[in-house]
Amino acid sequence: IDAYRVATGAKQDAGTALDAITELTFMKSIEMFAEAIPGVIIQLMAIATTTEGDEVSKAAWFSLAVSAITTGFASATISYDFDTNPKGRAAAPDFYGYVPSSAMGRSVVFASLILMSAGMLLIRCMTIVVLGLIGGR
Repeated sequence: IDAYRVATGAKQDAGTALDAITELTFMKSIEMFAEAIPGVIIQLMAIATTTEGDEVSKAAWFSLAVSAITTGFASATISYDFDTNPKGRAAAPDFYGYVPSSAMGRSVVFASLILMSAGMLLIRCMTIVVLGLIGGR
């Protein structure tokens, strides 16, 4: 419902504490930090602690990639929604506006946001896993 309200530019209902984009951002952030990021850490820990004789299955690598990309998608959507919000662009045009107006430009920027977010997530989570493994010794 929140995504629909953000996409259609629905007005804030009387008596509500948050507008649709803020509520959507809070809910996506909670989902990312409470479920998606810990899930990636658990998957990386399982892969990193695989014994020497065992091979990590392709399904495990695929699951990790899907988890990272879907988390990157959620993060990219937050950035994209804020940048393309007409109110934000009107209030602070120097800050908002990195997403271009052309469809091809928007697609390239959105795909780049997804890949950069997923890559940074994997780097940070792998760092946490390595520090956890080192600290355990």
